[in-house]
Amino acid sequence: MMIISENTINLMIEKYDDESAYLSDMTILTNEQKDLVAFLDQENYSLLTHDEMALLEYLSCIIYFSCKSTLQKVPVIKGSVLEKWEEANWDLFNTSNTKDFNKVLDIFFENYKQEDLLALIEDSIQQDEENLVTPVGSEIIFVACKSIIDTIDQLNAA
Repeated sequence: MMIISENTINLMIEKYDDESAYLSDMTILTNEQKDLVAFLDQENYSLLTHDEMALLEYLSCIIYFSCKSTLQKVPVIKGSVLEKWEEANWDLFNTSNTKDFNKVLDIFFENYKQEDLLALIEDSIQQDEENLVTPVGSEIIFVACKSIIDTIDQLNAA
């Protein structure tokens, strides 16, 4: 897959400063990618707070439409492929030899083509005064978003 640039990502973020543009794209995403939406609605995401779920949806929308903008078309995402990537990403996450979350994330960045998309996710889940993402929420959001990127990447390589 072509590299999704930081510039493309920033254009999506700016676009979504207008809530109506974001809601319109979420509607398009819901209509175009039913398995992706089902993936976001999984029961195991019940561990996320309302704000964390909103962040996951927002990041998913940025990822999808950044890819679509660069690639012009994203193939229909299959739930089975998403689940395969999610399992692989959780396996990598859980087999790391450290409990330091940032060091675990470093493993995912090694030789990863879509570094700017991954950096967006990492930056979005950092805890600060405005962003109260729980440790569990950070893990779930990171793995889910990386799985979406991996799935789109695989589908576009085929």
